[in-house]
Amino acid sequence: MAHTLPSSFAPARSARIALFIALVLKAAGLSLFVVLMPPLSRQMGFTDIETGMIMSLSALAGIVAAPVWGFLTERAGRKPVLLAGMLVPAACLGLTAALVEMRLSLAISAGLALAAVFAVRVLQAAFSGSVLPAAQAHMADTTGRQQRVQGMGFLGSSFGLGAILGGMVAWRIGGSAPTVSFAVLAGLAFAAGLAVWLCLPETRGRSLAADRETVPTSAPASLARLWPHFAITLLAVAIYGTLQQVMALRLQDYYGIGAEASVSRAGFILAAAAICMITVQGIVIRHLAWSPRAFLMRGAVLAALAMAGFWAATGPATLLASMMAFGAGLGLLFPGNLGAISLSAPARAQGKAAGINATFQGLGMACGPLLGAVLNAHSFAAVPALCIALLLVAATLARIGAPHPDTAALSATPAKPQP
Repeated sequence: MAHTLPSSFAPARSARIALFIALVLKAAGLSLFVVLMPPLSRQMGFTDIETGMIMSLSALAGIVAAPVWGFLTERAGRKPVLLAGMLVPAACLGLTAALVEMRLSLAISAGLALAAVFAVRVLQAAFSGSVLPAAQAHMADTTGRQQRVQGMGFLGSSFGLGAILGGMVAWRIGGSAPTVSFAVLAGLAFAAGLAVWLCLPETRGRSLAADRETVPTSAPASLARLWPHFAITLLAVAIYGTLQQVMALRLQDYYGIGAEASVSRAGFILAAAAICMITVQGIVIRHLAWSPRAFLMRGAVLAALAMAGFWAATGPATLLASMMAFGAGLGLLFPGNLGAISLSAPARAQGKAAGINATFQGLGMACGPLLGAVLNAHSFAAVPALCIALLLVAATLARIGAPHPDTAALSATPAKPQP
């Protein structure tokens, strides 16, 4: 029987909408920076190496900061941490807009602009690292055990939509008006922060009584048992990053598509995979009465089969089909993994577990492109072969890290928020 939240605590629809907008705009801001900054940096007089250093070191700052934010969610609360993760990055986007405008108008030197953009980007990445731990902890507080995977799917689909939104802003106005694109997202992020402040309740220490009875609340050392799920996060994100790195190269080297056209088609294929992943996370899993372990294993197997299709693809059309299936597989795998982490973590360590998981996610994002470049230089067949092997390892880890037996049969009916 599904547990429901007390009426004074059940998440209002406005709270879920505020959280959704916050997650979408957080992801959009990061996506815009990643997509727009490399070509824009050349206009500002930065070298490609300098731009790469900005991106890499800021990503490292996010990786290091995530566990700290996870700890703070348990001390300061979910809402203050989430507000910090919205408002400070919003200010950083506004500062970036101002710096770009000053540099392009030659009001400041390239050296000063480089130092300022680097500092702002590191600050943005470090504070953005607070959003995911706080959001996951909030979702754990406001969903019953039977709806936990669906709640984590809500988070994943929100982030995915934000990444697509950021790419669309870069595509439509970023090239011709980069200052405007940063400023627009900064304003929207400030508005989202205001919505979080007004609509989102503080939920720390107020998780379901039924959850507190099932999951220990005073044993932080028990986070060590989550290592299989942290490893799954690392493997899945690294695989996705590997495919992003080699997609355009596959189109060029195997199908004879020109450089410019291959980039465009690769972007379309990756966007289609992302849409499939978002659709499964946000819609499909709401109708599936599976345990987190079932989501994990079936998602990993589906993704592995898709990689076999990727290996055997005879043209862009079959490559597209295999990547869409791969996206659907990850759409099952990621919420299942997050749900398993949340259900197995102590009630007072939800933010800590989410912060550690975010660190492994960052490590996967850092390792994936490098892994793809190395494997593709050796043999393209090595890319899908290793991806299949790693996905089968993830399926095995899902068996090792299965959550508590009382989650083996979960209801697919989501908890209804109060109006």
